[in-house]
Amino acid sequence: MKLDILLNRAERLFLEKDYKNSLKLYSIALNKEPNSIDAYVGAMLCDLGFNYEEEAQVLYYYFQTIKETTSDPILSIENLADTLTKGDMQKDIYTLLDEDMALYDGIEYEDFLQIIEDKDNFKEAFEDAIFSTKVIISKKWQFIDFIKKLAENGYYSVALEYLETHAPMYKNDQDILTLYSLLPKGSMWYTH
Repeated sequence: MKLDILLNRAERLFLEKDYKNSLKLYSIALNKEPNSIDAYVGAMLCDLGFNYEEEAQVLYYYFQTIKETTSDPILSIENLADTLTKGDMQKDIYTLLDEDMALYDGIEYEDFLQIIEDKDNFKEAFEDAIFSTKVIISKKWQFIDFIKKLAENGYYSVALEYLETHAPMYKNDQDILTLYSLLPKGSMWYTH
């Protein structure tokens, strides 16, 4: 079986919280390709999921977000998982993610809002920020505000991409699901 098929099946099982069968497929994938970052992290998160189900799911979505933009996504996920399993439960998973994101180059959402205000032009501020750095969104209200601003300015496909990538972190949160209604059906492109 091809590696991408194995990884897709393992991922589907992971998202269904079938960690036992997902782990088997990730293990087979690692045997086929020992350097597969997706298989390694998937197996690690399956193992974590046996005891920390919600946290494993959140870390999975976080990994999907950082794996292409972070120099060492494995180290980041390992450190977060290690912190969880060593009993630092005084901090919830979202606090740990905030701390991890702060380690990487980027601007806080409040700073991004200041750039918008200074430029008095969302489109220019957005393009400057997106092409030069990352905007760190670490709170639910920031995510909601960002999606609304994207939709108001016609960046429907970008808003949809952010929603599809990050909405699962919030499970079935109605405030997040309502954001989909801001996007016109069938027109997921920039309209200006």
